[in-house]
Amino acid sequence: MKKLLGTGAMLLLIIYLLPVCCRIYTGSALGDKAKDMLAVYADNGGTGGNAGPQAAAGEAPAADAADGQAAAGESSGLPDTGSSSVWSTGNTEAGSTDAVQAAAEAGGTVGLENGEITVLVRGEPQTMPLERYVEGVVAAEISPEFPEEAIRAQAVAARTYAVYKVSAGRPMQHREADVCDDYTHCAAYIDLAAAASARWGDAAETNTQRLQKAVQDTAGEILTKDGEPIVAVFHAASAARTESAEDIWGSDISYLKSVVSPGGSACGKYEGTVRMTLDEFRARVLENYPAADLSGDPKRWFATSTRSAAGAVIVCTLGDVQVKGTDLRTIFGLNSANFTLTFDDDTIAFHTVGYGHGVGLSQYGAKYFAEQGSSYADILAHYYTGTELTRLAAG
Repeated sequence: MKKLLGTGAMLLLIIYLLPVCCRIYTGSALGDKAKDMLAVYADNGGTGGNAGPQAAAGEAPAADAADGQAAAGESSGLPDTGSSSVWSTGNTEAGSTDAVQAAAEAGGTVGLENGEITVLVRGEPQTMPLERYVEGVVAAEISPEFPEEAIRAQAVAARTYAVYKVSAGRPMQHREADVCDDYTHCAAYIDLAAAASARWGDAAETNTQRLQKAVQDTAGEILTKDGEPIVAVFHAASAARTESAEDIWGSDISYLKSVVSPGGSACGKYEGTVRMTLDEFRARVLENYPAADLSGDPKRWFATSTRSAAGAVIVCTLGDVQVKGTDLRTIFGLNSANFTLTFDDDTIAFHTVGYGHGVGLSQYGAKYFAEQGSSYADILAHYYTGTELTRLAAG
């Protein structure tokens, strides 16, 4: 009888603890990282001012953000990895996990059949030479006013990512094409010859030649790791450091680590603010996380958070539910997952630093390094650590 009572007590204990354990881990891909979190506090002061631009959930190209300003000195002071507040203590002046993991593990030869690629352009598949596709990506993704070495670095990154996509196989989203022109899924792309005049007016010919030269100068060059094309992701502007793939997407990829990245403040969207009423905030959160408890004092809605070494919110506890920073970025249209919060009367505001997911090549970082005399090879070696420049095999 004692043995039966002991077994029953153990079963009751397990039943009691099971939902608690599930609650701890639900919504988080961090494992032990999510356990060591401290309480946060709120600052009621607010920052004032109007809401800044809201970025799309994907990565807006630097071609849309460039304002031609050179970077002033960049601070290297960064928060340590671990627990920190999502709330600001004063005025702030400053692709999917599975897909990324599959990218790092994908096989395939470093070559391209017939030197061609099939691109889904406005919903229609078009087969074209790889280098023409790269010209279209470079034209859509980076400003022709950037230094030549930065544009060359972008050309190699774009070509590499395209070759990786071919080697990995066509995705479910577009079985009829290797890549698409949606920058939230593959990369932005324009027909350079057709779009140049409308895009740049009197400077169309000069800009076209400048971009084409950068592509021609690096023709056939891609980045590889252990003989395979890498997942050469890129973004507009990081904070003082880039983010690691592990912190943003949960995948530990050797060449996508956090590195120092000056120059981001030259981006016109380096800092941003998204402000809304508490009712709007509550509605959006509950639409995505119905179990969140957003009753009571709004200052207590956010209980804990964990940040990366580069500053992005990896995970936070919102209304007793664990939420990833990248998901909040998507839900609220934030420029980045590197954000703090302020609360003022009946409004709440996100204040962001950086523009994009922050992983891999920073386009404004490339601009800065090029202005300091770095070559495109040096820039690529900095942002994609441990990789090699390789020439494509003949198709």
